[in-house]
Amino acid sequence: MRLDTSRFGVMEVDDGTVLTFTQPIIGFQEFRRFILLPGPPDSGVTWLQSTDAVDLAFILMDPRQVMPDYSVRLGSHELSELAVSDVNELDIYSLVVIPPDKSKMRTNLKAPILINRKHRLGKQAILDKSDYPVQFYLAQAKRENDAPREVSNARSNA
Repeated sequence: MRLDTSRFGVMEVDDGTVLTFTQPIIGFQEFRRFILLPGPPDSGVTWLQSTDAVDLAFILMDPRQVMPDYSVRLGSHELSELAVSDVNELDIYSLVVIPPDKSKMRTNLKAPILINRKHRLGKQAILDKSDYPVQFYLAQAKRENDAPREVSNARSNA
């Protein structure tokens, strides 16, 4: 399939790489078919390019880059919808927003993008029973990761 995109130019896409979303991405109801494209080397991002709209592409990242203990719990209906029996069979991404003010870059941890590459299925899930924020600022994560760790120096008095 020939795909003409506004960001990546014209590309040949194997039909076997097209993902079909079982549920649309919030706010983009009419778009259900996408491909994954690698981001710049060492950037930690992936592009989710629509095959139906040349100018529609999302930036994705692995949420564990900013929250190492990030986890997703799905009910049996959602697992079935994505043709898996366990969430570990899915690639988990979060949507990244890059506004003009780069210090306000953020990712949505509340509504991850879930991908079953084997069956080429995807969906955006809403984690209703989690405390993850809709807007998690990446600068905040960097500050937390760069902060000096308090080291306890336990000594025994023998």
